[in-house]
Amino acid sequence: MEPRINHLQIEPQVHELLDYPVCTNQISSTIYQCSSDYTGELDNDKENPYNCPYSGSKCTATGDIQWLLQHLRNDHHVEMHDGRSFSHRYVHHNPKHLHHATWMLTLLDCYGRQFCLYFEAFHLKKTPMYIAFMQFMGDEEEATSFSYTLEINGNGRKMTWQGVPRSIRDSHKTVRNSQDGLIITRKLALFFSADNTNSKELKLKISGRVWREH
Repeated sequence: MEPRINHLQIEPQVHELLDYPVCTNQISSTIYQCSSDYTGELDNDKENPYNCPYSGSKCTATGDIQWLLQHLRNDHHVEMHDGRSFSHRYVHHNPKHLHHATWMLTLLDCYGRQFCLYFEAFHLKKTPMYIAFMQFMGDEEEATSFSYTLEINGNGRKMTWQGVPRSIRDSHKTVRNSQDGLIITRKLALFFSADNTNSKELKLKISGRVWREH
């Protein structure tokens, strides 16, 4: 089970793009685990259900996409945000105390499909790192029809990642361990922290968008 992060705030910022709808809903406080690890399975005749993509606790629930969306909302209290573009700020008062930790999963609904946005702290050998990435709620074949970008921008610095969302057939830990996303060291992330007068605080703004390739 991933450790709980205290005093965490996620502050969504409106990112105005003329050609793309923008998520403007308020993100709730962080949810890391059910009161007890949820175990459940969709009772249907599908031969290959998906595993729950929730990243904050061990969850063995399986089902089709529509069932999992309901499960994520009802059992993990994850919110759905509409639009192809998004912008969030990840804040923590003392990131040096973070080792392997996960922020609240964010769901994005666009093109009639759903995407999971992850942001996690981990160590690469002995170096503290952060990684942000997206996964597609569907099979790998359809996932390759989409691309996405993630951008960190602050204090005159900019870092951009462009990739293809991996299917949730792969666990979020598999994607994290393969480093298939935007990766930044903790030391560099503090330089990006906007209006940061205290170099010990993390205030990292990440924006991005999703588009269909074909």
